[in-house]
Amino acid sequence: MIDKKILFSKLNISLEDVYDAMGYRGNTPDKEIVTRVHELLKQASIIVEPLYYSRQADGEFVGNAIEIENVTLGIGSIIAKLLKHSSQFSLFVATAGEEYETWNAKLKAKNDLVDVFIADSIGTCIAEKAGEYLEIQLEEETGNLKHTNRFSPGYCGWNLIEQRELFSLLPTGVCGISINDSCLMYPIKSISGIIGIGENVTEKLYSCQICNKIDCFRRKPMNQIKYKLNPIK
Repeated sequence: MIDKKILFSKLNISLEDVYDAMGYRGNTPDKEIVTRVHELLKQASIIVEPLYYSRQADGEFVGNAIEIENVTLGIGSIIAKLLKHSSQFSLFVATAGEEYETWNAKLKAKNDLVDVFIADSIGTCIAEKAGEYLEIQLEEETGNLKHTNRFSPGYCGWNLIEQRELFSLLPTGVCGISINDSCLMYPIKSISGIIGIGENVTEKLYSCQICNKIDCFRRKPMNQIKYKLNPIK
């Protein structure tokens, strides 16, 4: 097993990314919040060591499921439709890591709810950007082959309980991540899932267009204002 570290600077997290994760949806917070976001993002850039792991595997579709190495992943009809032309699959995890959890716990101990909320939003950004980073690495590994979006248990009709099956296909203790009885991951700011690879897969389809879960926190208005991204220095 090779857990791969990601330099924080490679994540290219901008202040605007954090504002979006906080729910500002294209608006800029007041000056005090901007200052705190900038300071906490700098702290995180020094402390946090994101990790990821991915591996490619062959699989076979069985209805709305994929069978990989005698493990059946019940991904559901939505994801099965988007993965159906895949010739291989990338199984992955990415995490903000234990250092993030320790830093966040120290902030919670100070009982500053604003800082805790900002740090939580930063953790979300770290995990998501780590996922984007591993996709870039996947593109370099697969050359001319296309790949689908990342799909995770708990989204697009893939039951969260399937997290157990997914983790059975990954090395024990991968990236220091564990799952509890409710199939939630620790460190909390972690993602896991599957990516389809192949010549004929649909590449980079905007996920909110294919998912009917209207109360998902990831769903954004189609007319959301886009920022000019300015990564933290």
